[in-house]
Amino acid sequence: MKNLEFTIRIAETEDAEKIYHLLYDVGDEDVYIMTEPGERTIEDIRTLIREQSTNRNLILVVESYGDVVGVAGFVGGRFSKICHVVEIGMAIDKDFRDSGLGSILLREGIAWARKKGFRRLELGVFSTNQRALSLYKKFGFQEEGVRRNRYRVEGTWVDEILMAKFL
Repeated sequence: MKNLEFTIRIAETEDAEKIYHLLYDVGDEDVYIMTEPGERTIEDIRTLIREQSTNRNLILVVESYGDVVGVAGFVGGRFSKICHVVEIGMAIDKDFRDSGLGSILLREGIAWARKKGFRRLELGVFSTNQRALSLYKKFGFQEEGVRRNRYRVEGTWVDEILMAKFL
């Protein structure tokens, strides 16, 4: 594990390329996130960061010595029937996992969602990602369902565990 000197802050459009490289690296591991390397563009990431100005989204980055080593997205529902919902996604560089960064990002995102008046947080996680499942359970997320064989990872079918937390 690298030296744990880091800053957590709200993402800026200038972070898009570094976030892209983090997501590329985590996606290349093939076991933690849905996207494959290169499936999301730098411009896609810039757009998501710009959408924070609506006060319905929050993108947090973890920066260490100029590198983005973690990112967490909290995206509020855009339509009236789900405007109380926030979807969560997170990626952390392999050298920084098990360092507490996931807990810090989740704690910040939950506080932001409460302050904004959201009522429900939800996410999907690979059934094989025990580290993430443990983290979300630690914060009170509960399993609500399973999408069987949702993903195909390295030739193997993997279920998606649907989880939620009410605020």
